[in-house]
Amino acid sequence: MTPLIAFIIALGLLVLFIWYFGSDSERHQRYIGTLLALGLAGFCIYSMSPPEKKIKKGMDLAGGVRFTLELQLPEDVKKDGDEKSEKIISKSDQDEAKSVLERRLSASAVSDVSIVPVGKDRLSVDIPHREGGENEQTIDEKTISTIREQLQKSAILNLYLSHEQNSPDAIRRVENGDFILNSQIVEFDESTDRGNKDNPAGPDKLLLQDKVLIKGSDVTNAFAVLDSAGWVINITFKGDGADELSRVSNKYKGDGRTQMAILLDGKIISAAVFNGHIPGGNCQISGNFTENEAKSLAVSMRNPLGVKPEIVFEESFPPTLAKAAIDQGLNAGLTGIGLTAIFMLIFYRFAGLIALIGLSINIILLFGILAIFQADFTLAGIAGVILTIGIAIDANVLIYERLREEKASGKSIGAAIQSAYEKAFSAIFDAQITTLLTAFVLLWLAEGAIQGFATTLTIGIIVSLFSALLVTRVCYNWLKSSNKFNQLNFTPVLSKKNINFLGLTKITKLVSFGIIILSIIVLGVKRGDSLGIEFAGGQQLRFNASENISTEKISEVVNNNLSEDAKNPQIQELTPLGQDKTIYSVRVSDSDGEKVKNAISSAGLTEGQIQSQQIRSQVAGEMLSTSITALIAGLIAIFIYITFRFEFSFALGAIAALVHDLVIVIGITVLCGLELNLILVGAFLTIAGYSINDTIVVFDRIREGLRNQRGDQNTIMNVAINSTLSRTILTSLTTLLTVISLYLFGGPSLKEFSFAIIIGVIVGTYSSIFVASPIVAFWAKLKGINLQRQILDADQETVDPTAASD
Repeated sequence: MTPLIAFIIALGLLVLFIWYFGSDSERHQRYIGTLLALGLAGFCIYSMSPPEKKIKKGMDLAGGVRFTLELQLPEDVKKDGDEKSEKIISKSDQDEAKSVLERRLSASAVSDVSIVPVGKDRLSVDIPHREGGENEQTIDEKTISTIREQLQKSAILNLYLSHEQNSPDAIRRVENGDFILNSQIVEFDESTDRGNKDNPAGPDKLLLQDKVLIKGSDVTNAFAVLDSAGWVINITFKGDGADELSRVSNKYKGDGRTQMAILLDGKIISAAVFNGHIPGGNCQISGNFTENEAKSLAVSMRNPLGVKPEIVFEESFPPTLAKAAIDQGLNAGLTGIGLTAIFMLIFYRFAGLIALIGLSINIILLFGILAIFQADFTLAGIAGVILTIGIAIDANVLIYERLREEKASGKSIGAAIQSAYEKAFSAIFDAQITTLLTAFVLLWLAEGAIQGFATTLTIGIIVSLFSALLVTRVCYNWLKSSNKFNQLNFTPVLSKKNINFLGLTKITKLVSFGIIILSIIVLGVKRGDSLGIEFAGGQQLRFNASENISTEKISEVVNNNLSEDAKNPQIQELTPLGQDKTIYSVRVSDSDGEKVKNAISSAGLTEGQIQSQQIRSQVAGEMLSTSITALIAGLIAIFIYITFRFEFSFALGAIAALVHDLVIVIGITVLCGLELNLILVGAFLTIAGYSINDTIVVFDRIREGLRNQRGDQNTIMNVAINSTLSRTILTSLTTLLTVISLYLFGGPSLKEFSFAIIIGVIVGTYSSIFVASPIVAFWAKLKGINLQRQILDADQETVDPTAASD
């Protein structure tokens, strides 16, 4: 489909959308809504077909490797800088590094590289695994090692002459504090002793002149060749570099003492005496290179960096584990949809079938929009899809519970449907907006996988509003127009109750305070030990264990490869339900990570590649502060919206219940041995949105009761809570069904997330009944507020803005 045709279709659908909501005719809305729903669904189906090609998989579902590089200025650049003004990485430095690394990796036979600037001094590098076809690309351990080497090399090449006093004795004197004019001590690269056979000062160091003889910027070409001595690197210099090489080689040829040292990134990689004159700017580096080393070094020399890159974050995703994650996500999604369908058909019968039609459109639109905008669909995005199913059904439950009440009041089926949609709208809209606010906060502050979750959740919330308020409404309009639709039967749920919820405040207050105090104590005791790798730093390895491998065997191998001062490693078995492979997770320090990883592979403990996540401490600290900022920003955004939409007493009750829920959920999560990480921050913000959703439904009914009834405020609030009890429980059940399926079948990566959501739903349901409303009643009594009068005055101001000044 050409961009012009796509634009025309999108414009036509937008016109239909505006026309639908601008029309007062049910007949027009029926036809326009049908055309709009089918048009959108058709456009999305076309855009995502075939899904395996059109839906862009994130790194964790496609396999591959991801790095975050921090760009630093080389030491010699810092020294040459003006002492009064500190040199920093500029935008041009960042852009140049991006361009150089792209050329470098392309020359290393790695294709489909995505390098994106992050902040002021970082680059994010994504290299996906590709199977089959012309673009096949295998990212194995050997490839990752080569990529890591290419990314970290500045390849700043400089040539120096040895100092005339170069000797072991002179080096010892300088190291002991003596001064030799115009000299510096430089070590050979740790990985090689190549080229130092002529070194009179010994095998490890040289005393060099402190002035650069030839700069790396004068290199015009470097390439690896195989000659009789093995693999060597031929280098060609230009301009001043070529002239200087010719001059010094002619001057010192045959003296047997003066050496030319070739330094790469501040380390000597080759040093040899001049055997003869070197005209034309050509020289050769030799020294027992392997083929890969020679080619890799030549590529780096051809593409030197003016900055020094350091890997501060590394994450690899083996294709086998990525495929398993997709299978687990599909199982969880299908199970969630199946349980939801059964639930809706049992409780709402034919109306449940209409809701499932809306849900089907919802899922089609969600994946279609992901395909259209080429948004990454990640493992966390699977969680977003499954949560979207619960959110979409929640909206239908709100409408159907209203419909149940309107039918019970004696209205005809047509009038009951009309009234149910109108009365449920405000609660649905407010609930979705608050969840959308938390999703926006995640989009704004989050990175990586959690951003994939936020993207999917944001799209899901928007399309769930469309499917619940338009698609299902249009279906009922068609049924009404047939004149044969005059009955809807629902399964009875919680016959009318008259529970004095506010009268239970003394008991529930003790329960809440007890759990909150326990949560605070747990967090205080655990402190840093409760933080996962993303907030504390380190390296985490995950792999499919070989047959008959025990936890004790893995522990033995890991402990034998730790440094002396290392903390105890964390080893967990993470095998998901229904999977025959045993998955293990090993967490060690950043410094021990690679050694432990190689030991696990060498010992034959794993089948296939090891999934690895390595995070330096400074990045972990940034992630922690960003997550705290996201939580605070989410709470502030919700508080502002609730204060704008409701009176202050209600806003205070909602925020107090929200803080209550988050403290308890975080406390229980840590108490159960889970580590706080980025995906859990996403869960906590989702819980914040869900908690507010539940509370809004109850508050909406309380405000309606206070507006239309007379009598004691507490009595009216109790009646409202009782009338929404079935709705509160059923919406919680629909969400729990989908999240429990995610917990059971979603795999180890989403187990912690789904566990937190399950606890959050249970605690949020409790707080919407036993915490939020009692706090509203308490505050009104404490301040002597007449909530009925306050609500009526607010309504009057909405109708007549000048009333407040009369």
